[in-house]
Amino acid sequence: MTVLKEAVIVAAALLVVSACATQQPTRLAADASTTSTTTTTASPTTTTTTAPPVTVLSVVDGRTVTLSNGTNVQVAGLAQPGECWAASAVDFATKTLVGKPVQAVGSRLLLDGKDYAVVAAAEGVARAVAGADAAVAAAEAAAKQASLGFWGPSCGGLDVKPAPVAPPPVVPQPVETQPEPAPAPPPAAYYANCSAAKAAGAAPLYRGQPGYRAALDRDSDGVACE
Repeated sequence: MTVLKEAVIVAAALLVVSACATQQPTRLAADASTTSTTTTTASPTTTTTTAPPVTVLSVVDGRTVTLSNGTNVQVAGLAQPGECWAASAVDFATKTLVGKPVQAVGSRLLLDGKDYAVVAAAEGVARAVAGADAAVAAAEAAAKQASLGFWGPSCGGLDVKPAPVAPPPVVPQPVETQPEPAPAPPPAAYYANCSAAKAAGAAPLYRGQPGYRAALDRDSDGVACE
């Protein structure tokens, strides 16, 4: 009986040891699985790209330029130059931009960090389009207030210079004509006889002529000293 009890105790101990051995690998595997599922999240990085500088080669018109990379840029916010001030717009753009490094940001040209549309509008050599940036509109309003560029007498703010007003026609004043003086009466002539008339070269004498007298007209036909 004692031997039987000892055998039962030994068998129970073996079962306990076997159970512990089975659970230990399972627990280690679970720990390993938990460790391997750790995830690391990286923070997103924001990169800002700045347009590389280019050089202005030429000016097409007051708001369009050709760059050194071969592209044409029509400056945003500016209207097509008017006939009256187109030449001055080209002159200003040429002096201000040609040969200078600029940054082309879309349709904006930045010269030393300044928007060319604002610079041109402030000098009165560009007109802002409807809906232009507030800075461009404000620059235009200041130039208009100061009568700069085409806002001044040269164009009066108009795209086409008005035709000069023709002076009123000169109406000639009537000239008062002086009446011609009456011819002076012929000098009185007297011939004693026809010989004297002929000697003076006045014969024959007709009635009404100086020197005619009825006494010299023998036949009374109106001709004396025939």
